[in-house]
Amino acid sequence: MNFKRFLLVSTTAVLVATAALGARPAFAQDPLDEMKRELAALRAEVQQLRQQVDTLKGSATAPPAAADVDVLRAQVSELAQTKVESTSRIPVKLFGTVHAHFFSNSANANWLDIPNLVLPPPAGTGGAGTTSGTLRQTRLGFTIDAPAVGSVKTTGVVAMDFFGGIPGFQTGQVMGLPRVLVAFARIEGERTAVEVGQDHMILAPRDPTSLAGFAFPLLFRSGNLYLRVPQARIEHLITPRVRVTGGIVAPVGGDLTSTDYTFVPPALGGERSRRPAVQGRVAYSTHQPDATRFVDIGVSGHLGWERQGVNLEEAWAGAIDFAARRDLVGVAGEVFTGDNADAFGGALGLDARSAGGWAEVQLYPSQRLSFAAGAGIDDISDSRRFALPRRQNVSGYGSVTFALTPDVQASFEYRALRTTAGRLDRTNHHFDWVLVHKF
Repeated sequence: MNFKRFLLVSTTAVLVATAALGARPAFAQDPLDEMKRELAALRAEVQQLRQQVDTLKGSATAPPAAADVDVLRAQVSELAQTKVESTSRIPVKLFGTVHAHFFSNSANANWLDIPNLVLPPPAGTGGAGTTSGTLRQTRLGFTIDAPAVGSVKTTGVVAMDFFGGIPGFQTGQVMGLPRVLVAFARIEGERTAVEVGQDHMILAPRDPTSLAGFAFPLLFRSGNLYLRVPQARIEHLITPRVRVTGGIVAPVGGDLTSTDYTFVPPALGGERSRRPAVQGRVAYSTHQPDATRFVDIGVSGHLGWERQGVNLEEAWAGAIDFAARRDLVGVAGEVFTGDNADAFGGALGLDARSAGGWAEVQLYPSQRLSFAAGAGIDDISDSRRFALPRRQNVSGYGSVTFALTPDVQASFEYRALRTTAGRLDRTNHHFDWVLVHKF
């Protein structure tokens, strides 16, 4: 075997062995070409990564999709609510109003902050006018919304303020005592609702517009019947606009005359009648939430009993209340007649027959600014009782209310009150400045 044949055989053997081991011969591929291919692949991967980064940046600046918007809205709504959980794991929502009230009277008013009668001037005081401020109309409360069962929903409401009087202390004026406003449970279906607890009475539920009369409404004893009372009521929607309400209420006679603190409610004329009072109302309403055009009208009545000595006497009242609005202008009011309705402020708080009412006009030039003005009268028409200490009450009022924010409001209000006793008229001019913060 010559050298050429030997070289050819050796080279062939090396190639076969290299192929068998899976290795590539050095001359089978240029290393520079391999490096070029690897660099090209690397460039492709870098370009792909850049495209992914640009896509992520675009997603961060672009508006979210509709589904994402709904999720964000739900999260914001959830965070905007302050929830307190009860022992039964039912959410409880707190609410309230901080009510700062500053006022002045020109005469001797029976209640300094919300006067409803003008009394004779006190002897030896050098003047009958008063000026002061209070926060006792501040309100706190909570609502309970149980899960709906089918179409039936159960709710509960408890609210209180500090309008229950003051303690007998040197500076008792700044120590307002708590008072129950409402406390009721309500079961409501699609057309029928049942409510048990203390709430505004069924009779004449409408009140004049006022921030100053927050704890106790304006024109009480001047044409506006009012009472929050324990009751059991049923409400039913005959049509979407016609509602019928009926129920029984606690027999409050309005004849408690003691000015001292009483721990146990006494047995007075209403309690000794041994029967509850009955109230009912039929109402027509086109009112919808936030509506600027509506008409409401209601007809209501009350029948109760009080025991005077050995005799059982009736106490009754009937009322028509109304409200309407058309864009910038609104009206509201009430007319009534009744006998022995002193528990509701009728007959100037006396046991007598009387008739009266109130009416007001409202103006809404903007969403933040509103005006209200009106008048009320309560006139005793019972000629059988000549020894009554007063026979007529007449009030006129006006207010300007401005909303600094949806939760913060301020108002300036004026009231003129005239109480007639015999042939003597006593007049009081009352001024209010109010700032409230709702939460």
